[in-house]
Amino acid sequence: MNLFNKVGELNPTYLLSKAEGADKIGINLTPGQGTIKRGTVLFKESNGLYSPAAAADAVATKNLVVIDETIDSGEAPASGETAVAETAAAYRAGHFVDGRVFLKNDVALTDAIKIVLRAQGIVFDPIMNTSTFDNTVTGS
Repeated sequence: MNLFNKVGELNPTYLLSKAEGADKIGINLTPGQGTIKRGTVLFKESNGLYSPAAAADAVATKNLVVIDETIDSGEAPASGETAVAETAAAYRAGHFVDGRVFLKNDVALTDAIKIVLRAQGIVFDPIMNTSTFDNTVTGS
């Protein structure tokens, strides 16, 4: 545990830019999607399960969420078998750090997709560039 950091230093683990207004839910993932990274936009399929969204899936007519954990969705079921859907935590609304949310295969969000997400309550805040205050001890 590190008790001292630089004020204003960016922590790459932050996904939300602020906690107020974040709406976290549990979702069921479509089996066989492989490992889904935290920060990926997912869409709800007609069967009620969620899959990583490509640009064509990030549209206003689909329910979109941002997954809050990296998870393995398991293997696709063999013919005639039924797979159990993994459950994951996701945000259906909130303020996110711009640049930390992406589409399937780490594809960056376009402005048009950000507008679609904003209409569903997923808002992006730019990273503020401020000078840092170094509180490390130097010299003696």
